[in-house]
Amino acid sequence: MKIIEVDQLRVVYSNKDGDRVALDGVSLGVGGESIALLGPNGAGKSTLMGALAGTLTADDGTIRRNYENGLGVVFQTPALDELLTVRENLALAGALHGMTKNAIGSAINSITASLELTDRLDQQVRHLSGGLKRRADLARALLPNPGLLLLDEPTSGLDVEARASLWSSLDSIRNGSEMAVIYATHMTEEAAKADRVVLLADGKIVIDGAPAELIEGLGSSVLRIRLPDETQAEAIKAWSKEIGCPSVSRGNEVLISHAKPEHAGKCPGEPELITLAAPTLEDVYLWHARSSFSGGEL
Repeated sequence: MKIIEVDQLRVVYSNKDGDRVALDGVSLGVGGESIALLGPNGAGKSTLMGALAGTLTADDGTIRRNYENGLGVVFQTPALDELLTVRENLALAGALHGMTKNAIGSAINSITASLELTDRLDQQVRHLSGGLKRRADLARALLPNPGLLLLDEPTSGLDVEARASLWSSLDSIRNGSEMAVIYATHMTEEAAKADRVVLLADGKIVIDGAPAELIEGLGSSVLRIRLPDETQAEAIKAWSKEIGCPSVSRGNEVLISHAKPEHAGKCPGEPELITLAAPTLEDVYLWHARSSFSGGEL
């Protein structure tokens, strides 16, 4: 059974300059898995997160929620009272969820131990580092043992070490759990941690699949070609078609999928740089999601 099911969701923002379609017929089913919503700014990630969280109402479509224990949400900015201690913030969150005092105390001890926050419980939030605040906010969201956890760019503003620590903590908590996790990000290395990646562009789902499957879709190797100027891009794309390899371009850069080693030495023109490598999720992102890419032949 799906924990949450989204069917043909449509959200339109109206302003003085006219209507803007933020979500255009988005359908998505989520089981006990992690899903990364990946896409450029304006793709519709935050709008979809808002609809899933119930903070905005869609103009059309349906959302069917089949989870127990409610919903946990980690916003881009921690939803904590800076003047309260971590323990006080968590106790307040538990009370708002209708948890008993004993259940709150037990959950606080268990979750903060998993997140390595036990020694920070009686510190005011304002004295915590950015990474510790984000972990405390994650503890708040996890307190009621939610069936669905939403994270809207949870590592925004964190340094590399703090990001790694947050993901490590989340992985340890999810281990053996049937909780569904949906998180929005624009970082491909974070999206690669998910069971599924959903690429959004212009309010639509472009592709949806496991990271490895999406990467395999570009073949065993790709050619990344940087040209002196974009006027040579069309010639490179014409050549890629001749050798039977799909390509996309952006400015003075061309990405060719399903490339072979011998292709690297036969590229026409005078490229500044040619790289033959195994494809990455970033290549998938560039191939499918960047609206500035044009002329792709899939």
